[in-house]
Amino acid sequence: MSSATLPPPIDIDADTKKAIIEGLKAVLALLQRAGVVDGQLTYQMLIASPEALDAFITAFIANRAVCDVVVKAADGKPVRDESQTLVCGVSLNQIQQLLVRTCAKKMFESEKTEQTVTETVTKKALFGLITKTEQVEVTRMGHDPVEERKLRHLANYIAFGWQLPLLSVYRHHLSYPQIMELGEDVLALRTVEAIAAVGQFPPEMVKKVRAAAGEDFVDILVHRPQAIAGVAVWNRDMYDFYRKLLGDSAWDFFARDKAFFNVVAALDKSSAKIFGDILCWIAAENLEDLERLNIDKLEVLVTSMRAALGNKLPMVVANPNFSKDILRKVVDNMLHMNQEKDKLMASFALTFKAMVPTINEWLAKQPHG
Repeated sequence: MSSATLPPPIDIDADTKKAIIEGLKAVLALLQRAGVVDGQLTYQMLIASPEALDAFITAFIANRAVCDVVVKAADGKPVRDESQTLVCGVSLNQIQQLLVRTCAKKMFESEKTEQTVTETVTKKALFGLITKTEQVEVTRMGHDPVEERKLRHLANYIAFGWQLPLLSVYRHHLSYPQIMELGEDVLALRTVEAIAAVGQFPPEMVKKVRAAAGEDFVDILVHRPQAIAGVAVWNRDMYDFYRKLLGDSAWDFFARDKAFFNVVAALDKSSAKIFGDILCWIAAENLEDLERLNIDKLEVLVTSMRAALGNKLPMVVANPNFSKDILRKVVDNMLHMNQEKDKLMASFALTFKAMVPTINEWLAKQPHG
């Protein structure tokens, strides 16, 4: 998944607009005749309902051969490339953009709230001989000017059928400053959860993370926008370090809570390299216990745990109970060991492997969900 690219801008004259609308009505009729679109649907209903338009676009994509008699390229051949210029002078991508923006505009304009405005009222007194004006507050239904400005700017980034189910989500989760800061990168937010996640972060934090992450910013939005909170915690040097160390798993790491980062802050880079992707899962309690070891013993224990636990390692170290029930005693014992690193590595690999049945039994007793 990657961020979408907006179609090139178009300037539509009256004749082109008429041709597009006539073509859309003809396509609608063909799809209705084929039984894949509601037979009662009209063009006006189509552009006024995100649900109806979404269904229409989906039906067209799945049944485009049905529409070949109407939808033709400039050379008269059937169209299978959405960026190809049609006989009407625009592409399918551009027509989709026009439809989706029109639908969004109608949906947003239909939502009105109570607005209090100040008006000048002229009143007459003394049998109409004297007039006076005064300012009064009047409440009426209308559009919020702040919302109107936000939605005008948002319209610049509305162009695709997959955005139709997200229109109300954009409106309710993103502020005008957030949309301004995101710009075209709002197209990287493809789910309700992603939009809601970004909506939690003030625009100044989004700006800081964009500056720190550079080209990675869109990758964050696509894969794990919750990582914005974590990236904002670290300076550029440490961001680059963890990004390089963890690869694409870095987004899981940066999505963790601030309390966990307070524990991670005690790690030097050498120790962090030993942990590697374990930092994406490990509970703070377990990390605090392991931080008590010097770097050689830490490497021994982490290497032994990886080898012995295999794919169960994430669920074991992610459980904070692992610390008080098992790990703390292991660390206490290691603190008193004086063997050389190589010998300790060999002996402890066997020791920890022998502990696996006990750990499995402990894991089975842990609450799930």
